[in-house]
Amino acid sequence: MFRVRAYLIQTYLACFDLAVIGACYITVWRGSESRGMGAPFDHAITSEHAVAFGGALVLWSALSFYFGIYHSRRLDRPFADVVVIAKVSIVSLVVLEVVTYLAPVFGLPRMFLVRFLTASFIALALARLGLRLAVREMRRRGHNTKALILITSPELGRRLAAKIEQHAHYGYRLLCHFLYFAHEQDEKDSLVKAVRNYLRGNHVDDVILALPAQVNDLAAQLIVECENQGINVRVVPDLFPLIRTDTQIHDLDGIPLVNVRYYPTDNFRYAVLKRAFDVSVSLAVLILFSPFFLLVALLIKLSSAGPVFFAQERVGLNGKPFRMLKFRTMRQDTAFNSDCHWTRRDDPHVTPLGRWLRRSNLDELPQFLNVLKGDMSVVGPRPERRFFLERFRQDVPEYMARHYVKSGITGWAQVNGWRGDTSIVQRVAHDLYYIRNWAMGFDLKILLLTLTRSFFHRNAY
Repeated sequence: MFRVRAYLIQTYLACFDLAVIGACYITVWRGSESRGMGAPFDHAITSEHAVAFGGALVLWSALSFYFGIYHSRRLDRPFADVVVIAKVSIVSLVVLEVVTYLAPVFGLPRMFLVRFLTASFIALALARLGLRLAVREMRRRGHNTKALILITSPELGRRLAAKIEQHAHYGYRLLCHFLYFAHEQDEKDSLVKAVRNYLRGNHVDDVILALPAQVNDLAAQLIVECENQGINVRVVPDLFPLIRTDTQIHDLDGIPLVNVRYYPTDNFRYAVLKRAFDVSVSLAVLILFSPFFLLVALLIKLSSAGPVFFAQERVGLNGKPFRMLKFRTMRQDTAFNSDCHWTRRDDPHVTPLGRWLRRSNLDELPQFLNVLKGDMSVVGPRPERRFFLERFRQDVPEYMARHYVKSGITGWAQVNGWRGDTSIVQRVAHDLYYIRNWAMGFDLKILLLTLTRSFFHRNAY
């Protein structure tokens, strides 16, 4: 049974888009007329211009369907349409500019297409955003909902039901939840019969199957029952024990590839914003604190023998080593191996000035040079020495997942007190929470907490 409602919605959206684009075309043309760039408006729409306008609408519609803006996207975020509209606008601009160059008979004013498609992008993006927000609110209030049933194992079912309840704006109304417990054939037959009877006696729009991988034969029977009733079926792969967070699905020429975990480094926005943030902050710190750098360097040279800076190999992004800089806080001792020494309270190797620098975190200031170079980030998990990394990776689950992002000068674990001689398990848990919940606002929060909490912290020594 084909969904007439789905086709009607797609038709309404297409007409809505074309109306917005048509309004933009007329508005921009009138603007061109007012600047003396076009003919008077009552003579403006000649047959050539009508053909150009019609061609623009046809091209826009074709590209919109090609890029999938009219597919069912109930679960997308409010800004999901903006990316598609941007693609359509850019491709339309290129194609139309080429056409008008090859066929100057259309006589469009100079820069008209740029202004027209820019206005169309802005107007349609705002209109679509407003429409999506309005529809989400309607669904949250119980309108435009889809009747849904779940057929799941208990563990998967609990998670799915919780997600549906938390996201009422998706517009799903849960009618029934069938649970699969046993592996006996009689139990499977009973479940199939119960689902068949329910589908025949109730109006159901969607069915979500989330069954263990070992009962794929049962899933196939249930899919047949649903399709015989013209009901859409969505299958949740039995990957929940492996995939614990939001992830990405890629297409390898028809073969779906699922990331076990989604990390922020896979996001272009993360790469650009994070690097811009790091460069800006590190430059500001290095410039503003340059006089203090000179003062600390002078005090280190006067208080103990040895270099001003201390460079040590640490392990950073993707497990790659780099040389991390610090102000030297320990005495020079040929018998002392800093690569495997774990600093503790009242450590005799730390100089009096070094103890103050460590307590105030000012010994970390040279690491902004590492940030500027690109080895580190301002905010992220603290980098560890290889000696301790090899030990921790065996004792602490998911320890190496910390290296999916750049190491940081400060981090979520540090501002919550997990630094120095404290629990590595808690430190890793906080680092992983940061990685899986990264946002620029989160980085700013950690930076502010560093300024208020980390100076002269009791675990800094």
